[in-house]
Amino acid sequence: MKKLTFLIALFATIFIASSFDSPKNNKQEEVMLASVKIINDTSEDIRIYTGSGHVKLNKRGGSTSVSCSSGKKIYTSDGSRKVDLIFEMESSMCGGTVYLSEYL
Repeated sequence: MKKLTFLIALFATIFIASSFDSPKNNKQEEVMLASVKIINDTSEDIRIYTGSGHVKLNKRGGSTSVSCSSGKKIYTSDGSRKVDLIFEMESSMCGGTVYLSEYL
């Protein structure tokens, strides 16, 4: 009888613990998967500041992927500091591709 009570308590604990962890873990995975690819399709090399670092994108095809969140701002860069705002991310951009020629 004690073994049966122990097993029931153990399964109940596992069930309750897994129901609390699941939504949190799914939310973290969604955030990590949300990114946007930025492609330099212009005829000039450009440096950008992504909010986490400065990146040089070569002309006609240089690209980088950055985490995407609505309101995040992407700037031109001189290599060590941000200069001019290029665009502000919208939630519709997440998971997609942004071409710099549309904003420069």
